[in-house]
Amino acid sequence: MGPGLLGYLIRRLLWAIPVLFVISLLVFYMLRLAPGDPTDTLLRQNYTPEAAQRLREKYGYDQPIHVQYWKWLSNLAQGDLGVSTRYPDFTAQEVILPKMWTSTQIGFFALLITFSIGIPAGIYAALARGTFLDPLVISFWLLLDAVPYFVLIPLAQWVFALQLGWVDLSYDGVYSANMILPVLTLALPAVAGVARLMRASVLGVMGEDYIRTARAKGLRESTVVFTHIARNALLPMITVIGLSLPGMAAGSLFVELLFGIPGIGREAFDAVLAPDFDVILALVMFGSFLFVAANILVDIAYAVIDPRVRLGEARG
Repeated sequence: MGPGLLGYLIRRLLWAIPVLFVISLLVFYMLRLAPGDPTDTLLRQNYTPEAAQRLREKYGYDQPIHVQYWKWLSNLAQGDLGVSTRYPDFTAQEVILPKMWTSTQIGFFALLITFSIGIPAGIYAALARGTFLDPLVISFWLLLDAVPYFVLIPLAQWVFALQLGWVDLSYDGVYSANMILPVLTLALPAVAGVARLMRASVLGVMGEDYIRTARAKGLRESTVVFTHIARNALLPMITVIGLSLPGMAAGSLFVELLFGIPGIGREAFDAVLAPDFDVILALVMFGSFLFVAANILVDIAYAVIDPRVRLGEARG
C-alpha cells in the first residue's frame, strides 16, 4: 500500500467517525421522542404505573435524553451496545450477531449468483443489440423481478417443495440443501438490475475509439470482447458490487418470514414493533458502519484497478 493510498484511507476513516456520530445522535433522539415505551411491551398485562416506573429507572428511561445518550455513547466506546429489553439476559450484540451472520451467509450466496448471472446476461444482451435476443433476455429477468416476493415465494414453495419434493421447507442450517430455494428466490429477481446496468455499460464502451481501433487491427472478436469491452465495462459495476455488500448483512424480511429463517431482517422487524431501543440502535450502527466501509472500499478498488482514477473522485 503506497503512502498516497494509506493517507487517503486514514482520512476517510477519520471522517467516518463524525458521520457515525451524527447518525447515532439522530437515531437515538428519534427513538426516544417517538411514541411508544419499551416498558409497555415488557409488562403487557402486568402493567402498573409503579412497575413501569421501576423499569424506566432500571433502564435509565427516566433520565433526560442527553444523559441517556451520553451514557449509551460511553458504553459504546467500551464495546457495549446495550441490553435487549425483549431478552433481558442478553446484550444487543448477542441478539444481533448470530442472526446477522445467518443473513450474511444467505446474502453472500444470493449476491454471488446475482452477479454471476447478471453480468454475462448484460454482456450478451449488448452484443445481441438489434436482434430479438436483446429484449428477450432483459424482458425475461424483468418479468421475474416484477413478481412480488409474497407471490413468488409461496409459488416456488408449492412447485418445488409440495409438488416436486425437491426441497424441504424446514430450516436446518445455512449450508443445507433446503437453503437453495431461499437463496435463489433472493438472487434471481435481482439479476434484472445488474443485467440492465451491464448492458448499458457495454454499449457505452463499444462506441469508444479504442474498440474500433482494436477491431481494425484484426484482433479476434473474442479478444476484443473479453479483453477490451468487458474489462472496461466492469468498472462501473464495482460501485454496484461494493454498495451491495452491506445488503448481505441486512437480510430480507419476506424471505426470512415465509421460509422461517431466523435472520436479521425478521429480528429488525420484531425490534421495531417492540420497540427494543438498544437493538434498533445497534442495527443502525452496524448498517451505517458497513455502508461507510463499502464506500471506502469502492474508491480504493477504483484507484487500484484504474490508476487514472484519482482517489476521492472514483465515483464522481
